[in-house]
Amino acid sequence: MVVLAAIAGSFAMSWQYGPRALNAIVAPLVIVLAASFLITFRRDRPTVRRQPVDDGFVGETREIAFVIETESDIPATVRDAVGAGLTPAATDEMDELSTRAILDGETNVRYEIELTGRGERTVGPVSITVSDIFGLFARRYEYDERRQVTVYPAVYSLDGELGHQLQTITDATARRSREEFDHLREYRRGDSLRDVHWKAAAKQPEDDLVVTEYAADEGLGSITVAAECLSGREDDLASAVASVVTAIHEANIRVGLLVDGTERQPDTGQEHYYELLGVLAALEPRAGTATLTKQERADADVCVVAGTSGTTVTIGEGHAAHGERALEFEFDQLRRETDVNRTSGRERGRERGHGNGGGHGDGDGYRHGHRHEHDQKRRRDHQATNSPRGHDDSAGAGTGEGTGVLP
Repeated sequence: MVVLAAIAGSFAMSWQYGPRALNAIVAPLVIVLAASFLITFRRDRPTVRRQPVDDGFVGETREIAFVIETESDIPATVRDAVGAGLTPAATDEMDELSTRAILDGETNVRYEIELTGRGERTVGPVSITVSDIFGLFARRYEYDERRQVTVYPAVYSLDGELGHQLQTITDATARRSREEFDHLREYRRGDSLRDVHWKAAAKQPEDDLVVTEYAADEGLGSITVAAECLSGREDDLASAVASVVTAIHEANIRVGLLVDGTERQPDTGQEHYYELLGVLAALEPRAGTATLTKQERADADVCVVAGTSGTTVTIGEGHAAHGERALEFEFDQLRRETDVNRTSGRERGRERGHGNGGGHGDGDGYRHGHRHEHDQKRRRDHQATNSPRGHDDSAGAGTGEGTGVLP
């Protein structure tokens, strides 16, 4: 528009005042065009440094942040690609975010995404389009760096009879694991004091402590979960298995997993727990899973099956052959009841007039690890105010602190 206006003005002055007037306009215009071209295409390439992104569970939010470094102030349009299974918070679903900003030395760009789909997800790449101050010329820079985000299945609290029965078998497993005495050994740093055999220690010549060592049988003190599903039911299966595994893990019982030909031996600890969740996150969509054999069902303590009629959790199927009754539960019904509780909790919060999500923290029914409760509260705060954390009405223009926010 600036160029067209200048050209139109030049012809008007030339017609009225002659060629010399045209030269007086064209010469500076040519200088401006040349300078804009050189400034745009001789700038050094901006540097982009992405910040790490924590893995999370379906329904949680994560902040995406990266730093753009430039040698001088540059008008630019910054775009960042958002992969499938991720949704920019408080915006319509899209596969790219963009904002206009003044890149001034070191610019921090940030925005939030909601984790909406289980699996390995990707954020990036970034592209930066720089221009001169008049907007006459533009140059685009592409950056290949991406960040991977593992999105774990949604985890529901197992209440009611299913939760009670799982608690029963975890309690029985814990008792059984501590009843299989093997031998006594010398106390080592890190041993639990409850394992100290005080009577034997009193007989030691130098009052050395000794502890009880229990049998290391692989079948003792552990619960194995086996699972299968039909095509299209992978998310339902993953959520049900993750909920069962979480309940067992929180009871500090060794838990193992068999699904789609992948087997993980029973173990405890956070690293093992997230390894199991990673297996569930990696289940291919619309591919189904391998069918469990009769022996695999018999060896499992808990079987989870997602079929045409729903998702069922069966406890003790392997013991039914010995005259014991297997217990079967409909996981889909439990999930629907939990969703109703979550909705009721949000409505109660609105009736109280609280915009901070108060009054419904316990009713949302998820157990997503140590960050989940805070993350869910923060997400509800954003929804109540209809604005994501860090959203700037200036649409991402650089601030005094060199910060841009993608809308």
